Amino acid sequence: MSSAALARVARRLLGRRGTWAAYNAVAALVTGLGLVDAGREGRQDGVSAMVITYNDPDWLELSLRSVSRIADEVVVVDSSDDPEAISTLARLREELGLRVFRQYPPRGYAEAREEGLRRTTRRYVLVWDSDFVPYPELGRLVRDFVEAHKGRAYYLVYWPYLNLCGDTYHRCRADRHHVEHWMFTYSRSLRYLWDGRNEYLYAPPYYFRAWLSREPLGVHLSGVRRPDRKAFKALASAVRFHEIARSVGYRQALEAVREEARRRFGTDDMWEVGIMMIRDEVRRRPCASGFRVPEEVRARARELGIPETPCT
Repeated sequence: MSSAALARVARRLLGRRGTWAAYNAVAALVTGLGLVDAGREGRQDGVSAMVITYNDPDWLELSLRSVSRIADEVVVVDSSDDPEAISTLARLREELGLRVFRQYPPRGYAEAREEGLRRTTRRYVLVWDSDFVPYPELGRLVRDFVEAHKGRAYYLVYWPYLNLCGDTYHRCRADRHHVEHWMFTYSRSLRYLWDGRNEYLYAPPYYFRAWLSREPLGVHLSGVRRPDRKAFKALASAVRFHEIARSVGYRQALEAVREEARRRFGTDDMWEVGIMMIRDEVRRRPCASGFRVPEEVRARARELGIPETPCT
């Protein structure tokens, strides 16, 4: 059983609070005995942001501009072959001083994360997706935490994001936010692994678990896309686009996507298909009323031609 599977079993048995209490008891013992010391990693103080990009230009500029105001350095591992994604990243690399590394052909998220982790140089690593947009207070909270935790201890630092789906007025789920360890102390023992479904971070048991905030600190926009991109991504997954492209050819894979669009929607116009998908999705999603969505996110959604359906 993988360490990720063991962690899921422990959480089901003990709950998040019980699991964290057990981890933190181990971390307190090991750190108190002087068996570990984050200062021995030889890293500069500060924060490195680690960003993985792959053919996802919709929110890329907002995301990278935001994180460049928080982190001391921004490390990007890019596997894109989309012209707009490549050109946007090249422009921002020069403007923002990003450290960009190509990993192409793509080798998967776990390997991309591993590459990004190796390239960081600061004591704390901020995990940042290319479709995150933070609330203004996130930067201050990150800086305050980093300044207050410069001792021997290692930390996995958690906070929630508001996960949006379809448009900027609807949540993916009503019962939970997207919570992960978005920041951690660097260790040479950290590894990104693949469990057959997702990449996950293996961290030694001497890491303390800590909340940066219990309230959302930004929006995660993985479910909000320009209509044609949303359509193509969904249909490509349905027909196993990459398997067809590898075994038969790229043109045949594209035709499989078009055939699936005609079968399900009566047209192979990806923009029209995307509009239909978005409108259908927001009818099934809970409203995000009462939660903040930055105006710059709504403005970008209008630029992308996303049909917005405000909650009434």
